[in-house]
Amino acid sequence: MKNKIIWTNLSERTEKFHDIKSFNQYVKAKLPKHNWIDIGFYPDRFILATPPVCPNFYRISIKFGLDGEGDKSLMFFSSPNQPIQWNVEKPFKGYYIQITEDVISNYQHLEYSFLTYGLHEPLYLEKDEEMVITRIFEDALREYESNNFSMNLLLAYCNLMFAHISKFYERQFGVRKEKNNRLISDFFKLLDTYYSNNNESVTQPTVTYFAKRLNVTPNYLSDVIKFHTGKPVLEHIHLQIIDTSKSLLKNNKHTVSEVAYQLGFEYPNYFSRLFKKVTGKSPSGFQKK
Repeated sequence: MKNKIIWTNLSERTEKFHDIKSFNQYVKAKLPKHNWIDIGFYPDRFILATPPVCPNFYRISIKFGLDGEGDKSLMFFSSPNQPIQWNVEKPFKGYYIQITEDVISNYQHLEYSFLTYGLHEPLYLEKDEEMVITRIFEDALREYESNNFSMNLLLAYCNLMFAHISKFYERQFGVRKEKNNRLISDFFKLLDTYYSNNNESVTQPTVTYFAKRLNVTPNYLSDVIKFHTGKPVLEHIHLQIIDTSKSLLKNNKHTVSEVAYQLGFEYPNYFSRLFKKVTGKSPSGFQKK
């Protein structure tokens, strides 16, 4: 039976782990040497199944020997307050890095969007990519296990690894065309019908709204759409808002404020600002034309 590794945003009942040590005790991994960062390999005793749990830190892992994946190696990511769960039938091999939110925030060059993709969209590594990532994990782990490890060196290893991962995801976006084409098509269908389907309780459309409807994370949706269209999701949303507003303004039945409220804007001046930014004209100027 194929392993079930699931990302979810269920539940107020999800058990939360506020530090790396308590999470490692729960999953039966080696205790961390530092409160901010932990690097290790998956032991045979690592728990094989858990209900949704919520580690309050970032997790980056590479896994080998997952049942149903053949000889493929996969990378998984989770971010603070992002519930995760898994259910596998036999132990697997691999490495992980666990790093606190404060470290990522204080070292902004480490803030890569894939860190929030969640377990639902793993990175499938090619063999040469696997060698690159494994070597960095091994070097980082060797430094971490030394008597006086250098935090700067560990963060440099993270930065190098993250840069490679970002490049490898671009390769994956390109080769997984069927899945991405479906995601892109579904996004544009939702976007095109947003106002007609939400006309009774309309709010301004957001990236989070579409990501939730499509069961992906906002950053993943934005990265895929931008890779294939050249424009991020938010820009497509703004263009849809403006196209819809032009139709409403042209018939001269509504004031600019009324149009803004119909499009879900709480404050009409926010709508006017967006309209001018996109079109170069004010809504009232467009309406009078």
